[in-house]
Amino acid sequence: MLAAHYSNRLTENEYLAGELLSDTKHELIDGYVYAMAGTSKNHERIASNINAEFNLHLKNSPCEPFSSDMKVKVSSNFFYPDVSVVCDDTDGDDYYTESPIIIVEVLSKSTRRTDQTVKRQNYLQIPSLQEYLLIEQDIVDIEVLRRH
Repeated sequence: MLAAHYSNRLTENEYLAGELLSDTKHELIDGYVYAMAGTSKNHERIASNINAEFNLHLKNSPCEPFSSDMKVKVSSNFFYPDVSVVCDDTDGDDYYTESPIIIVEVLSKSTRRTDQTVKRQNYLQIPSLQEYLLIEQDIVDIEVLRRH
């Protein structure tokens, strides 16, 4: 959830160095940094359950799920999806991935627009991405975008 926008543009290196020291997570979009707000219980419940199911399903597989603490890099932007699955992580960085095969975003009133526009446009540029799931937290609705 994007909570605050900082007016100074940052380079990727400045952003990554700052994230290592920060207690608050931030996303970097087009050089601008946005602080991430906390989530509701329902949001966290959905994301945690999905991550747990992926953990069970991917046991003894080269793929692994990550929760919202793992960044995804798209071009020069960095996002914190609610859940991601990575199989072939050869980018060589411990703090972000550039090669998720699945990304899950749990929608809320404050994130819906960004998740459905900015993040969707960025995520769909990732060559490895096979599925992008948008899950409503307050009603029963899931949108699945699959690459064939």
